[in-house]
Amino acid sequence: MSNLLKTELYKLFHSWYFWGIGIFNLFLSTILLLDSKGKSSNLIMASLYNVPLLYFLIIVFIALFIGSDLGRRTLNTYITAGHKRSCILWAKVIVSQIGCIIILIFPLLMHGVISQFCMKEKFIWGDNGYTILLVTLLAMITMCTLPIFLAFIFRDMGRTLAISMVLFFVMIFFMNSEYAQTIIKILPMGQLRLISLQKFYSIDFFLLVDFLWNVILYMVAGNVFLHIDLK
Repeated sequence: MSNLLKTELYKLFHSWYFWGIGIFNLFLSTILLLDSKGKSSNLIMASLYNVPLLYFLIIVFIALFIGSDLGRRTLNTYITAGHKRSCILWAKVIVSQIGCIIILIFPLLMHGVISQFCMKEKFIWGDNGYTILLVTLLAMITMCTLPIFLAFIFRDMGRTLAISMVLFFVMIFFMNSEYAQTIIKILPMGQLRLISLQKFYSIDFFLLVDFLWNVILYMVAGNVFLHIDLK
């Protein structure tokens, strides 16, 4: 397992699209601050407000990092080398999630530094600060879970990208529809939007929903990957 993780981490940090998407995400997030600064209490919350809109970049990253490997059947080399499918699955999932979190967190860190040292903004989480940080991180992880799930289901970069994008626009539509008050609470991207506006519905509810999203999607993806023919 450790060798698989090292190999996948090497591929991640030596892939041009990982760095390219990360830099482009920072650029777009900074541009979007011009529109969202007045909607949140400070710069970092305004940056968090834009994360759902930039979800499509995570979809592109996952389609390239997992979908292309499954489509070209490059994961077969791991199997022929004697690695278990379960180890391959979790190595790919763990490194994919690391890549996703870095891409999503980097603009928040940069904007947080600017707000603290350049704009002298006071950023206060409140009494439940660490819990809110946990909910934010788990919501981001869950956002990344859906395209990872679809990549293992369809095992093809094109279909993973297309179907993930369709679902992205569907979620955006429902978040702006008459059903938004209900839908936004069960979608990870909607939870991030509520956190950025400091309109917490229920921290325990968010944790439960995200936990269920991850357990169900990874159980299905794992079952499919462990039984499909990769030849």
